[in-house]
Amino acid sequence: MQIPDIDLKDFDYELPKEKIALFPLEERDQSKLLIADCKSKKIEHSIFSNISDYLPDNSLIIINSTKVIQARIFMSKQTGGKAELLCVNPISPSSDPQITMSSKNSCVWECIIGGRNIQENSRLFTKDNQLSAKILKRYDNYAVVEFDYSSSYTFSEILSKIGQIPLPPYINRDTTELDKDRYQTVYSRMEGSVAAPTAGLHFTDRVISKLKEKHILFDEVILHVGPGTFVPIEKSVAEHKMHKEQLFVSIATIENILSAIKNKSKIISTGTTSLRTLETLYWVGVKIFYRNFDIHSNLLLSQFEPYQLSHKYQEISFEQSMIAIQEKLLQEKRSFISGNTELFILPGYQIRTADGLITNFHLPKSTLLLLISAFVGGSFWKQIYDEALRNNYRFLSYGDSSLLMR
Repeated sequence: MQIPDIDLKDFDYELPKEKIALFPLEERDQSKLLIADCKSKKIEHSIFSNISDYLPDNSLIIINSTKVIQARIFMSKQTGGKAELLCVNPISPSSDPQITMSSKNSCVWECIIGGRNIQENSRLFTKDNQLSAKILKRYDNYAVVEFDYSSSYTFSEILSKIGQIPLPPYINRDTTELDKDRYQTVYSRMEGSVAAPTAGLHFTDRVISKLKEKHILFDEVILHVGPGTFVPIEKSVAEHKMHKEQLFVSIATIENILSAIKNKSKIISTGTTSLRTLETLYWVGVKIFYRNFDIHSNLLLSQFEPYQLSHKYQEISFEQSMIAIQEKLLQEKRSFISGNTELFILPGYQIRTADGLITNFHLPKSTLLLLISAFVGGSFWKQIYDEALRNNYRFLSYGDSSLLMR
């Protein structure tokens, strides 16, 4: 397996603290928009409400309609000491967040845990006793936690009462009521994320209407974003453990992508999460095409698997890959494909699925910045980021936006 040799120093830049957006703008679609043409290296500036001016008619925009859950829970030990839990991955009654969020009485989650001397079999309680938790297993800063609560409520309803929106670690402030609305896209619907697909935060109903007037279509994927998206690369790319995230894509979305390819329409990915999902789909299609891969099994694309597959098999097109998935789903009488991805998109990786990417501005030396470099090619990301810094763009989750066209 050949992993690209990456020197992280080449993906560093100075990000002044004052450039990090700590709060959202008053109006979502008034964020700045940097438009970059990756072929001509031309850069323009506008505002997000004008994005329809920069997208070709009949494009297909892929959005990630995951919904951020109020996954941060403050609790107390029986001794009165403080504890904090962040629900990350549902375990029981299902690994599907939709099922577990709808459960009553009890459920089990993998959580990130904070607090002193919280051991296995410890019990935790919320201030109003609406929710209790038992630590079933403890490892590092993670724990398997069983929650108990009233059968009158679903776990989703419990979290909406007592949980908080888990803002990114670089937004170092308490959450507010505003965050419940603004750290959520206007089209979010499937609960399961602990971080927002932030490229979508700029969309408003007004912007969507303007895009649809140009016969631009929308379709959705689901990628439940985990806290691993914020984990820095400590040593090297080869040693970094990429986070695993759960995805769901319907056969209708596959068919709409195929229609866009057939009609030579531009495919625009809203955010790195949508792009990782599309690229994961491509490699799943490759495995079906060459191996008749069983999508019933616990589908997982491991972080470096594409680099191995690209050496093992002859290249197929995105269209061929999507046809392979479509035929497999029809054959098995399934309406959607689900699984997990750890895909690590590095500089030098060949993007096969999207012509454009809507995305915010990301941390230095982060996995997301490496993805941006792969998308725009070479060192063009530096020119884009220098331009954004010179023009006082706001960075990171609540920051401004860019449209990158290949």
